[in-house]
Amino acid sequence: MKSKTMKKVGIWCLAIGLLMVHVLFRTTAHASEHPQWQQFASYSGECEIAFPTKPSFMEQSLQLPEGKGMLHYEVYLAPFEDRKGVFMLLIATYPHTLDGGHEVAGLEGLVRGIVNHNPENRLVFANLLQFFEHPALTFLVQSSANYFRGQAVMVGNKLYLIAMEGRKGELNEKTFNRFLESFRLAD
Repeated sequence: MKSKTMKKVGIWCLAIGLLMVHVLFRTTAHASEHPQWQQFASYSGECEIAFPTKPSFMEQSLQLPEGKGMLHYEVYLAPFEDRKGVFMLLIATYPHTLDGGHEVAGLEGLVRGIVNHNPENRLVFANLLQFFEHPALTFLVQSSANYFRGQAVMVGNKLYLIAMEGRKGELNEKTFNRFLESFRLAD
């Protein structure tokens, strides 16, 4: 039961963090029209991914209730197409490894949190798959004005969310796949 509570709290903290980062950076980000994609390594050295511009970075740790540990996350954001959207890599580190089927529940909870964040949001699709031999969920959430295209993967006690957000009707799957396929875990 404690594990279930911790997952719920962690997912809600993650959703709140996503909103905070989105509001903070969406209003200040600028991008060139013809980006030169470059590979960037996370500050922790756990992974790397290509962004069209140098990403902004933010990290935060949140105390989980009842002394259940800390949820730490790093967020990397880079705008694209002259402020029409943003690329995001989020790395959330849970205090304990989620295993024994809890990985999928954690991924589903993340997507539920994103969908429930705005009453206009609706889940277009969500598919379970294996990504680097780890459980993953690829999904698309849309509201009347925006889309949120992402893929989340659980690796031990880490959740990696690779996502692209922009104006509804302007989703480019080829661009999202380029971003997603550039993601690499450290050896």
